[in-house]
Amino acid sequence: MKRSRFAVMADRLKLVFGLAAMAGMAYVFTCYLDADIGVVICAFLLLAPLISALLAWYASRHITVSLGSPSCLAKGRHFVVKITITATGKLPVPFLRCQIGQDANFTPEDGRMVQCAMTPAEPLVIGSDMTAEYAGCGLIFLESLRVSDYLGLFSFAVKNDAETLKVGVIPAIPSLSGAAKMLHTVSDVVLTQDDEEEESAAAFSSQSMPGYIHRDYVPGDNLKRINYKLSAKRGKLMVRMDEAAATVRPSVVLDLQPEMTAELLHKRQTLMEGALGFLLLLVQQGIVCSLRYAADGVWHCLYLESEDAVRMAAVELAAADFRNDGNRIDLSADQERAGAFLVYTSRPDERLSARLVSLRNAGYVCCVCPSGSDTSALTADALWLLAEDHSMTAVQK
Repeated sequence: MKRSRFAVMADRLKLVFGLAAMAGMAYVFTCYLDADIGVVICAFLLLAPLISALLAWYASRHITVSLGSPSCLAKGRHFVVKITITATGKLPVPFLRCQIGQDANFTPEDGRMVQCAMTPAEPLVIGSDMTAEYAGCGLIFLESLRVSDYLGLFSFAVKNDAETLKVGVIPAIPSLSGAAKMLHTVSDVVLTQDDEEEESAAAFSSQSMPGYIHRDYVPGDNLKRINYKLSAKRGKLMVRMDEAAATVRPSVVLDLQPEMTAELLHKRQTLMEGALGFLLLLVQQGIVCSLRYAADGVWHCLYLESEDAVRMAAVELAAADFRNDGNRIDLSADQERAGAFLVYTSRPDERLSARLVSLRNAGYVCCVCPSGSDTSALTADALWLLAEDHSMTAVQK
C-alpha cells in the first residue's frame, strides 16, 4: 500500500526546513560572525548530511524482512504478527520505521508506526498484536518499511520482499432459531426423492446405475442409516446401503464474494455461520449433504455426513477468499442429485435470479439472505432472512 500524500508532504517539508535552517546558519557565520568558522561549518553541514544519507541508503539496501503469524485461528482470538528484520550489512542501521497493514478481518491493538534502531549482530523481532474479528481468509502485509538517517533529514524505502500472510479465521457453528420449518421442508424433499429412488431401483438392470438399496436392520448398524419412512411402510426397520453415485443429498451453495469493509464482512460471516448451523441440523437428522463454495477462482464441493465433517468444513471455509470463476453458482450443481438447493447469498439481485431459474429445473430451491435485504428480484421456491443473532424468518411473496 502506498504512503498517504500527507505523510509524503510532511517528510518533504521537514527536509526543506532542515536544509534551509542549516544554510541560514552557515550564511550568518560566514558573512557576519567569523568567515573561517563559517567555512568550517559549511564543510561540516555539507559532509554530515551526505555521510548520514549514504549510511542510511546503504542500510536500506542490506535489510531483509519476513512476517509470521498463525495460519488459522478461531474467531475472536488475539494473536501476534511477528516482524523479523535482519541486517545483512556491516554497518549499524540508523533508524527503522515499520508499518503493518491488514484486511478488515483483523483489528490491530495499536495501529501506530513502530520506530526503532538495530545492529547487524542479531535480527530484530517486532510484535504486532491483532484480533481476528470476522470469519474468512484475510491478508496481513508489510505496508511500509523505511530507513531514516541519523539527522532525520532523509529516508529510504526498504525493498519489500516480505511474503503477504494469508490468515484464516474459523467461523462459529451457531444454534439456529426459527429454522424448523425449513429443515422439515428439506427433509421431506430428500425423503420423497429417496422413496422414488428405492421404488425405481428394480427397473434398472445390473448394468445400470441403481438408486438406494435397502436391507433389514441388524443390531449394531448406524441408526442414521435407517429409512424410517420405508420402515413404517414395511413394518420392520430397513437400513440404507448408500451408494455415492445415487445418493440424494441436499446441496448448500454459498454465493459469497471477497469483501473489503467491516459491514460487508459481518454480513458474509452471518451467512457462513448460518449455513454451517443448518448443515449441522441436516447431519444430525442423518441426512448426507454437500457444501459448495468458491476459492481462488475455483468451485469446491465438500460432502458432509457427520458433525465432525461440518466442523472440518468450517476450517475449510476459514481459508476461502470466495473468488469464483465468474459464475455466481457452480455450474456443476445442476447435475448433482440434490433434490434441494439452499443458496446463501449476500447479493439477491437479478443476475442471481436468472441463475436460480435454471437451478429450479434440478430441484427445490431455497434462498437465504441477510435480514434487511431486498429479495424482490429473486425467483425461488422459498425465501428466508437470516438475522445477526442467527434467527430465521420466512419471506412471504
